[in-house]
Amino acid sequence: MDTFNGNHFNLDINLISLVLIPHIEAFIRYKIKECITAVRQEHGHTITKRKAYLGCKRVFEIVYGNWDKSFADLPRYMAALQQFNPGTVVEWKLERIPDDTHVFGKYDIKLLIAVTVDANGQIFPLTFAICANKIQETWTLFLNHLKVHVVKQHSGICLISDRYGGILSSVENLPAWQETYAYYRYCVRHFKANFQKAYPNKDLHDLMWMAATDHQQHKFWRHMEYIR
Repeated sequence: MDTFNGNHFNLDINLISLVLIPHIEAFIRYKIKECITAVRQEHGHTITKRKAYLGCKRVFEIVYGNWDKSFADLPRYMAALQQFNPGTVVEWKLERIPDDTHVFGKYDIKLLIAVTVDANGQIFPLTFAICANKIQETWTLFLNHLKVHVVKQHSGICLISDRYGGILSSVENLPAWQETYAYYRYCVRHFKANFQKAYPNKDLHDLMWMAATDHQQHKFWRHMEYIR
């Protein structure tokens, strides 16, 4: 096994990426420390975190394409969705940003997704949006589109999310998502995670989960009494 010192011209990003390609193809969330380990096992040298990061970045570009290509492919992808999934609604809202000094990374964006549960108990995606990271403005636009194109005239819809500030503010300012047209509730799994951080006690965790998931009111109150 050949080894390289830190300044060896052969131990560059291209060589590192060749080592990492099969690992990242198998598991997209491959960690930096795992990248360093993989290169050390292959070449007998510990690379820096920066080289590992750049190697990962190169692999993502090789396997999945770069940011610019991904955005350029979006119109074609959306057109395919409309062709093969009749009824699919696509809306574009484009903005020119004159000053990108506030942008962190290549693009300061968010992927917003709304899903439901079908008759077989499986997750079914309803809509998604790739949008600027503008918190409340973005969520307000997203929830408005969800109402107009998906919920439409139906009432009694239950909207479930974590307690993210942008969602809370948007729901408070959108009458269509308030009772009795719709009911807004918190995700129990997110609530449980926050509860565990505040109260590191397994018995309390179990009682909280039983109370939150029980369908009978008298059992819910019994679990709540135990928690108190």
